[in-house]
Amino acid sequence: MKRVFLLLCFLCLTGSAAFAQQDARYTKFMFNKLVFNPAYAGSGDGLSLVGIGRYQWVNIDGAPRGATLSAHAPLDNINKKSGIGGWLEYDQLGVHQRISLFADYSYSFILGQATRLSLGISGGGLYMRSDYTQLKQTGEFDPFTDPAFNNASNVYSKFLPNFGLGLYLYNTNKYYLGASVPHLLDNKYGPTKIAHQFRHYHFMGGLVLGSESFKVHPSFLVKMVPQNAPVQLDANLLFFFKDAFYFGATYRTPINNKDKLIDSESIDALVGFAAKNGLRIGYAYDYTLSEINQFTSGSHEIMLGYNIAKQGYRVRTPRYF
Repeated sequence: MKRVFLLLCFLCLTGSAAFAQQDARYTKFMFNKLVFNPAYAGSGDGLSLVGIGRYQWVNIDGAPRGATLSAHAPLDNINKKSGIGGWLEYDQLGVHQRISLFADYSYSFILGQATRLSLGISGGGLYMRSDYTQLKQTGEFDPFTDPAFNNASNVYSKFLPNFGLGLYLYNTNKYYLGASVPHLLDNKYGPTKIAHQFRHYHFMGGLVLGSESFKVHPSFLVKMVPQNAPVQLDANLLFFFKDAFYFGATYRTPINNKDKLIDSESIDALVGFAAKNGLRIGYAYDYTLSEINQFTSGSHEIMLGYNIAKQGYRVRTPRYF
């Protein structure tokens, strides 16, 4: 337990670097693509709304938690090849808080009857705030006596503007492939050289196999921060029954990670339901496989979505992509 405590204290004191560098994780990434790739904007049949809340590492004080809201739609009344969207995200790790707000635009090239290649761009920024006055002194570890943390009593905040680019190839309800760089600027955060918002690279893909009554949906997400973090792979498999109920699992694993305590490896369970009126609800539970699982009962994620089909189209239940 002492090692976990020391780790969390270290993250609270130096975590502004790691927090700014890493995007939030979502087990239900397949239903939340706009946060990762601006080219996804407008890829549906109408207005799509998604909200996700995540509570990570339950029972550990200062553990990550956050929520996101996103919306996107095609611009059929203006240009049948364009789409717009936007998303708002809140994250917290110990004494660090982050609020992100981005707007997205996409333009599609029609490659076939149901196949499109979309190019996307996003613009916005994130507000970072670190309140070191919230740190508590303990008998085991006193960060205030360490000269390396002589700014621990400060409250530090900064707005970091940024923009991103993305590609998204998809065939309606059959497959998709995507690549994106949601943060092109390497913004500096904090008074130290290590506190940067490093450039991220995301790669995703998936396909749907089966019949009207039963479908299988394998998908993956790869997240890369080349400067100072291991590559993270999420491999997922979902089973859909009559386009209404689904369940499945995800295996998340870091590649070339040297610290097993903060290893993000986990096995995750997902369930969800999609109603014919466009309402979607879902839940995910993460069981971590790192040493920290001795001190937490896991992580929880809840999703609520709603699709409003454009005139002349029916709502797809569920939205696979």
